[in-house]
Amino acid sequence: MPEFPSEKELKIIRRQMSRVRGSQGLPPAATPLDRGKYSVCEQILVFMRKKKMSQRDLAKALDTSETRVSEIVHYRIEKFTLDRLVEYLQMMKPMITVHVA
Repeated sequence: MPEFPSEKELKIIRRQMSRVRGSQGLPPAATPLDRGKYSVCEQILVFMRKKKMSQRDLAKALDTSETRVSEIVHYRIEKFTLDRLVEYLQMMKPMITVHVA
């Protein structure tokens, strides 16, 4: 089963992303659906960083536009359905399983 990043790795990424202009945070009263979409965006970003991919590289791998990838890595969750985000994640990690808590 694919390994999810540790909490320490996620904290580092969150800290880095908080300095990036344009990234959206998750509001405290976010719905479970929004939390799920945010989590998938986060996993896509972690994958991109670990593989040292540019947004352009990821767009090619996902067969989508750089604009769409930018929306993902900046957590523009309102632009996506959870289905679409999971589809993208599965393209990068075919053996991934999604758990709903």
